[in-house]
Amino acid sequence: MESLNCLTRECIILLHKNKLLQPLIKSELVKEVLQKISLEQNVKDESIKSFREKLNLQDENIFKEFLIKNNLSIDQFNNLAFQKNKFKKFYSDNFKGKIESRFLERKNELDIIVYSLLRVSNLLMAKELYLRASGNEADFGDLAQQYSEGLEKKSRGIIGPGPFGKMNPELADALRNSKPGEILPPININNQHVIARVEYYEPAQLDEFMREKMGEELFNIWIDNQASEISQKMINTNQKT
Repeated sequence: MESLNCLTRECIILLHKNKLLQPLIKSELVKEVLQKISLEQNVKDESIKSFREKLNLQDENIFKEFLIKNNLSIDQFNNLAFQKNKFKKFYSDNFKGKIESRFLERKNELDIIVYSLLRVSNLLMAKELYLRASGNEADFGDLAQQYSEGLEKKSRGIIGPGPFGKMNPELADALRNSKPGEILPPININNQHVIARVEYYEPAQLDEFMREKMGEELFNIWIDNQASEISQKMINTNQKT
């Protein structure tokens, strides 16, 4: 990479010791990739228009003040505006055949769920609360608000919506195998006894948003591998000299 030719042996070793070499390489690689991608003029125009609208910079005077305040030239601003569509084009050109398989690989983690949660430290109390909730003697939300020892106490036990992938794996498995409305018996998780109920479940779909997300994940994996290889070569070369 030409942009890194200015680094001396000492700089490379110092950056590596401080775990800064690979992030630097990754940053320069991303810039290099984006520079090579060309967009149609109509896409460029729409990118700039949307970016300015997003930042509330439609007024020319406000736009000029923004550039001065952020020390940006118009070209630099436009390049920022082009980034999203350049990334999308890269995903489409390079990972089109891999996006669906990546989605299927990750689908179980991406499915969306809303669930109720109640957790207490005392097992006997957990069993009693479960019986009260499952027997319709008390409302789950009321019990969570009164007895739960976690932050869900403030939301009457409701958590989500969110992806399964960000949940505790044991709890995720239990909820995935239950039906909406079914209250699960206490499960011991991290030294607490958890009672849970699925409120709403939505399987992830490979729509446009998800295609972009999968493309972004594939890009990050690819760029990390590239940066790692270049970093290792630079380290090996400079350790021998």
